[in-house]
Amino acid sequence: MRILTKTSLYYLLVSAFVFLVGGLSYYKIMQVEIYDEVDDQLFTDKENILEYIRHNNELPSVTSGISEAILVKEAVNSSPALEALSDTLIFSAYDEEYVPFRRLTFVAYQDEKPYQYTILKSLMDFDDLFESTMLAMAWIFVLLLVGLVAVNYMINKYTWRNFYDTLSRVKRYSLSQQQPLALSRTETKEFQELNEVLRAMTDKIHSDYLNLKEFTENASHEIQTPLAIVNSKLELFMQSDNLTPQQANMLAEMHTSVNRLARLNKSLILLTRIENREFQEHESLPLHALVSEQLEQLQEMVDMHELTLETTSLEPTFLSMNRGLAEVLLSNILLNAIRHNYKGGSIQVSLTAQQLCVRNSGKELQGPPEELFRRFMSSHETSGSLGIGLALVSRICTLYQLHPSYSYAAGRHSLCIKF
Repeated sequence: MRILTKTSLYYLLVSAFVFLVGGLSYYKIMQVEIYDEVDDQLFTDKENILEYIRHNNELPSVTSGISEAILVKEAVNSSPALEALSDTLIFSAYDEEYVPFRRLTFVAYQDEKPYQYTILKSLMDFDDLFESTMLAMAWIFVLLLVGLVAVNYMINKYTWRNFYDTLSRVKRYSLSQQQPLALSRTETKEFQELNEVLRAMTDKIHSDYLNLKEFTENASHEIQTPLAIVNSKLELFMQSDNLTPQQANMLAEMHTSVNRLARLNKSLILLTRIENREFQEHESLPLHALVSEQLEQLQEMVDMHELTLETTSLEPTFLSMNRGLAEVLLSNILLNAIRHNYKGGSIQVSLTAQQLCVRNSGKELQGPPEELFRRFMSSHETSGSLGIGLALVSRICTLYQLHPSYSYAAGRHSLCIKF
């Protein structure tokens, strides 16, 4: 949820709570004031009736109507109540509904005879006034609420536009570009500090990236050259006729180690370039054709290990990625299936529009499966393995948002890449 939406929601909830409490409080205050006003009128009428009896020594004439009524009758109780206030409902034939009334009952004496008076005041006018007032207040509250939310949203959107502009520029920023991170100027102090921190951080990261890239390129060039020289010299020594068997074995081991070092250097440099996202060229690749090419190239190694290769299905599948990385991805998966197998074993390759799966026979993995894609994780029994092939697979999958998975069941390893 966006921060503007959260802020507006909080304002809405707080405003609704305040308006609800304010509305209930206003309702109670209006109710108390209306009842006080009606009660004052009832007691005023009572005083007028008592004053009329004292001056004229006769009962006043009884009036009645829809809005009010004065009822009188002889009190039969020897000790009647002095006065009592209550609410009642009286049916109105005109409105065909029950109308709320406020009732005051008291006793007045005329010629020492008790008479019970009941004064009724209609609350209909007050209720209508109350309903109209509450309706007007409700509309005012709604308009205030909508206006408050709208104004708050517009102010927040105007204030936070610089933040979203900065966020957009950071998302588009790439370490491979030569220009530093360019951010818009803002008058908001907090966003100024944020931009300054981001500039300093990206400048430092960009500088470190360039230094690492330069070191990688230098290391690649400086290491490969002496390795190639050492390798060529070893090959010349190995072709000598006066070598003893012990010397020949030592030279063969040195030659193998040098080749392994050269391959490890190339793999580490490739892994670094992938992590630095230096492979920007993308194209729509026919993955089924690349799988077929890799299988043809590795057929000699498959035959050398006496393995059975099965291709259950190679459906036409196209992926948008770098061709070189796609070939590295496929070759490392297939080489892993060949190396971690045994003579007479089998390899099964299947490709669908959803995933690529390579299954091979072999011994069960020693250790947790989640460590399989880490660097330098390989079986000690596997000769020639650098332990970095599946790390390359993992980095390439991360770069193109592919999902590798591993499982082992019924004596078969299954390595699948979901697209």
